[in-house]
Amino acid sequence: VDVLLEGWERVHDRVVPETVLAISAKTGEGVRELLESIEEALLALTSVVKCRLPYSAGELLAEIHKVGTILEEEFQEAGTLVTAYVPPSLRNKLAQYEVADDQ
Repeated sequence: VDVLLEGWERVHDRVVPETVLAISAKTGEGVRELLESIEEALLALTSVVKCRLPYSAGELLAEIHKVGTILEEEFQEAGTLVTAYVPPSLRNKLAQYEVADDQ
């Protein structure tokens, strides 16, 4: 931490940060923790979905790759079995293709 000012964690009277991290642009101290915190916050805005997309729904698979985070992807005879973190708007589009965890 290069400079630590009194009250530095306060943004505004009505804004209370959920997470406060001290980092140094000069030494890089705390940057790894910052990136991990950002990743956690972004993943909290998404949900995990497991679905089997028919090959005719390639545009949905492309959207998962574009805006989601793929955990598993398996190409099967009936289509692509994919498990991924996706935003709510995409999860709604995938609802009809969802499968149980044991499939």
